[in-house]
Amino acid sequence: MPELPEVETVTQGIRTELINKKIKQVLVYRRDLRFSMDPKFEKKVIGTKINKVSRRAKYILIQLDNNITLIIHLGMSGRIAIENLNNNERIFKHTHLEFITSNKKKLKFIDPRRFGSILICQTNNLYKHKLLKNLAPEPLSPEFCKNYLLNSIKFRKTNIKSIIMNQLVVVGVGNIYASESLYKAKIKPNRIAKSLTSKECDRLVKSIKKVLKRSIKLGGSSINDYSLVDGNLGFFQREFEVYGRDGKFCRKKTCKSRILRIMIGQRSSFYCNKCQK
Repeated sequence: MPELPEVETVTQGIRTELINKKIKQVLVYRRDLRFSMDPKFEKKVIGTKINKVSRRAKYILIQLDNNITLIIHLGMSGRIAIENLNNNERIFKHTHLEFITSNKKKLKFIDPRRFGSILICQTNNLYKHKLLKNLAPEPLSPEFCKNYLLNSIKFRKTNIKSIIMNQLVVVGVGNIYASESLYKAKIKPNRIAKSLTSKECDRLVKSIKKVLKRSIKLGGSSINDYSLVDGNLGFFQREFEVYGRDGKFCRKKTCKSRILRIMIGQRSSFYCNKCQK
């Protein structure tokens, strides 16, 4: 599943290519995505101008000039491709929607497993929408800080990895980046959350921000179906310290331990038993 850096990278790509452009044509091939698409989707969208493209958690928000915002979620296998409108377009199986814009670009929503969604919401009610209204702070925002995390975990008996992946605590920190951040913070993923000290919370918050910023800079992690809107791949997977490296030696030069893999909440978790406490 695309995580926050991948969604942010896609958001930036859409913004760069399509901001202030008009949607001239909409082609919907399948409406039965995770949530059924509005039956009047085409009528509501054709002829509008894209005023703003932003992200909230793992949702891409495309604000149009008619008080409508499109809420796009990529789900497990979704991706966005943007191409020049010409005869050399790539053919993607499982393309469910296409926008043709005034700058002769074509945006394609591709989703083999159809767990993604494209919803319409009135812009002035956007943050009252059921998908957005209960979301926690963004991990890169000032609100997500040492004291916030410390207060969030002080009574929690569950493991710290599950806490930082909980969208009601902090949004967008998925499996890859939780594992990588905990390694950098020197904290085991299965540590009981309330056992963390203030100093450890500070380290973890800083590590999460650092890991996410680095991944965004490198275009995200291209594993499985993910790529940028222009088809290029992200490169953060080349810098994984622990994720997917079970059985390999820890990258820290003074450590001779091998990376371990355990299951937490039905997800694989990776860590170094020597470097993380």
